[in-house]
Amino acid sequence: MDLNLPWWQVLSFVGVILMAVLVNIVVKIWWVPLRTQKFLRNQGIHGPPYKLFYGSTKELLEIKKHAKLTSLKITPHDITPLVVPHIDVWVKQYGRIFVYWLGTAPKIVVDDPEIMKQILSNKSEHYEKPELNIQLRRLLGYGLASSNGEKWAGQRRLLTPAFHLESLKSMVPVMAASTAKMLEKWRNAIGEGVKEIEVSEEFPCLTADVIARTAFGSSFEEGKRIFHMLAELATLAGKSFGKIYFPGSRFLPIPSNLRSRKLDMDIQKSLTEIIFNRQKNVEMRKCDSYGSDILGLMMDAYKNKLKDKKDFLSLSLQDMIDECKTFFIAGSQTTATLLTWTLILLGMHTDWQDQAREEVLNIFNKDIPKFDALSRLKLVNMILYEVLRLYPPSIISSRKAYKNMQLGNLTIPTGIELVLPTIMVHHDVQLWGKDSKEFNPLRFSEGISKASTHPNAFIGFGFGPRTCMGQNFALIEAKVILIMILQHFSFSISPTYSHAPAFVFTILPQHGAQIMFQELQN
Repeated sequence: MDLNLPWWQVLSFVGVILMAVLVNIVVKIWWVPLRTQKFLRNQGIHGPPYKLFYGSTKELLEIKKHAKLTSLKITPHDITPLVVPHIDVWVKQYGRIFVYWLGTAPKIVVDDPEIMKQILSNKSEHYEKPELNIQLRRLLGYGLASSNGEKWAGQRRLLTPAFHLESLKSMVPVMAASTAKMLEKWRNAIGEGVKEIEVSEEFPCLTADVIARTAFGSSFEEGKRIFHMLAELATLAGKSFGKIYFPGSRFLPIPSNLRSRKLDMDIQKSLTEIIFNRQKNVEMRKCDSYGSDILGLMMDAYKNKLKDKKDFLSLSLQDMIDECKTFFIAGSQTTATLLTWTLILLGMHTDWQDQAREEVLNIFNKDIPKFDALSRLKLVNMILYEVLRLYPPSIISSRKAYKNMQLGNLTIPTGIELVLPTIMVHHDVQLWGKDSKEFNPLRFSEGISKASTHPNAFIGFGFGPRTCMGQNFALIEAKVILIMILQHFSFSISPTYSHAPAFVFTILPQHGAQIMFQELQN
């Protein structure tokens, strides 16, 4: 190539490149979105109109800002206008299926249990989890909750034995022991004159202890330290929801990027040390197995899968780290959130609390809960399901069509993200009746499938092949903890409690959950 080109040829060459870049940008931020919008409108899928570059983001932020200024006026549990205000507003305006734009990316919201069933179950193999943003990827990696295709299927097969009921049965004493320590702390605090306890701070500590002990056994103290780092990472990830990401923005030296990068590196290092220490102990014959906890079962599963590979640990290390992160976040946050709202609701509705306590004392008296007797609980089960209905830990799930797909009479273009608002379905009057915004555990008296007018309207732990693998662990843990609280305390909402549910990473009480406890007499 001649490097001594005339200046006008150099300028022409640069001009062509700049023009090509400009055309590419215009196509991406104007022509493609408008073409997609027209294609969807022709099928009857409407929504807030696309605006150059910003999409619907400005309107979305205005709706959220307005929602923060409003209060719960109809009933305390009518929370969709607070936690998903944009979906609540746009469903009423555009119907159960509509499109909005996060920047240049279209999001099709599907608020219909029958179509959701097609996406999550009947045609689930044609829809995959969307790519996570950098904050969520640091939090979850490519574990079971975020992987796709053959990788997901292989992970599911490997991890299933760790969540068999027989494996969970051995974890109940650990759950009970951790709970007993927390209750003793509460008893001492009440004896010293403490009027109320902030359970939204207590339960994450408790579930972190349970997760650390059941997942990491003798390494539980290090496990708890990892959990606290993951909890901070989850808060940073929660703040990223609804934001437009610019290419390369993760490399900007802003405080959130620097902190999340540091946390991610520390978590990776800590989990790597725990895993390699176990391998070393087995090799040095200090122990004859990797352990009977969840990490030990996972290491056994990967060793069996890669039995012909001497370096199986190096080959599967990142997968195990990602699964540990997923289990920590999904397991601890789900149960802590469920327990927090359960105590708030039973503190509001003390008649249901009294009935639940009567059932618990009839079955267990004041003895430590035994796994085999948990199946005899009826009302406690109904209460937990009703709490999961009103305050689901995961209020939205997402899928992406990896090829053009037919959904009924609709054609969904390749790559478009489908947003499935669990909480909207859980609060739908047409599905749950006129009392859909009220706390009524008896709606589950005949089971989940008969609690509403649609058998798949309850999606507390997801639906279809990707139903949460840890749901039995979460429910067993919640039952054990709730049983032991009911055995020893009565409780009510504190006058200082302000009911303000807010969506961070899950639904949390924005101003805390202050509960007043009174110890029961023997």
